[in-house]
Amino acid sequence: MTTKEKIMDVALHMFSERGYEAVSIRDICGEVGIKESTLYYHFKNKKDILDSLTAKFREHINGLLCDVDEILDEPLTDAEDFIGTKMMDKYMVESYLFEPFCNLMIRLMMIEQFHNEEIRELYEKTMFTDPYEIQMGIFMRLAKLGAFSEEDAKWIVRDYHAYMNMLTYKYLLNGELTEERKQGYMREVHEYMQRVMSRG
Repeated sequence: MTTKEKIMDVALHMFSERGYEAVSIRDICGEVGIKESTLYYHFKNKKDILDSLTAKFREHINGLLCDVDEILDEPLTDAEDFIGTKMMDKYMVESYLFEPFCNLMIRLMMIEQFHNEEIRELYEKTMFTDPYEIQMGIFMRLAKLGAFSEEDAKWIVRDYHAYMNMLTYKYLLNGELTEERKQGYMREVHEYMQRVMSRG
């Protein structure tokens, strides 16, 4: 990890625990073990660190959305495998909710949405708008294959979206992100998905 990456990593951990305003440049430098002049070699100021973290997060999310579009364009042979392994496990879990950088960014956005309009918009987009649109695309595709009607699919997505958010806050954004919490989340998600698919 480069010095710049270490600064961003330490700042993200501190911002996500205390909030942006409560963390000083001196705090970050002390934790990284560098002089302030070294930090200013890499970043103009504290906001530049936050902006760099936000840019990195946007880039990661945009990459995930491209992956989702590709998956949605693939021929569908097994509905349960599609909704489970490909979409839920790969996109929503491994590359997003369980991914350490993304998990910390979500925690940071939960705090900073009240102080920063740009972050509030990003929080709304990545936690609510994007997932809802992805889920609607998934279930409408399954409806076209006869898993359930399109009207039922719309209601399923509303229920699913609300339930997934509840599980996310219960297991993944509530205290330390541990393996036990991840397993609890996946257990309930898969149980719920089995019930959803059996409604067809």
